[in-house]
Amino acid sequence: MRISRTFTDLRIWPRRRRMVAAGIAAAALTALTLASGSVAVAGGSLMFPGAVWAYAVTVVGAGLIGLVVASYFDAPIGGEATRCDVRWPVLGLIAVYLTTELREAVPLIAAAVRPVVAVAAIALLAWALLERLGIEHRAVDDRSVNGEDGEVCTTCKPLFPATRSR
Repeated sequence: MRISRTFTDLRIWPRRRRMVAAGIAAAALTALTLASGSVAVAGGSLMFPGAVWAYAVTVVGAGLIGLVVASYFDAPIGGEATRCDVRWPVLGLIAVYLTTELREAVPLIAAAVRPVVAVAAIALLAWALLERLGIEHRAVDDRSVNGEDGEVCTTCKPLFPATRSR
C-alpha cells in the first residue's frame, strides 16, 4: 500500500477510530514512560534521565501503537475479516520498551545498539500499520469494485490458542 493512500485512509477515519487511537496512544505513552523509568522525581523536581532520542522513540512508538489498535475498531463492511496477526505490533511495542528502559542494572540491549534497535522497532510498527491498513483497503476495495468478496485472512491463528483439557 502506498503511503499517500494510507494518509488518505487515516484522514477519513470515523471519529470513534480517532478517539480510540488517541486514547490508546496516551495510555501506551504513559505505560512506556512509567515502566521504563524515563521520568523520575528527585528532591521534589521532575527529572528526565533518558537520552533525547529515547523520548522521541517513545512518543512515535506510542502513536503508532494507537493507530494500529484503532484500526481494529469500526472496520468498514468487508474489512472485519482482516483482523488477524497482532504479533508484529506486540513485538514492536516490546522493542520500544527494551530500547528506552532505564531501570535495569544490566540492560538486555547494550547502550550502543539501542538507537539501532529503536529505529528498527519504529520501522516494524510503521510496517505493521501499513500492512494492516493495506489488507483492510484491499478487502474493501475488491468488494466495491468487483462485487466479489475481497481479500481476507485465511491463515489466522489466535495469538494465545486455547488448550484442550483432557
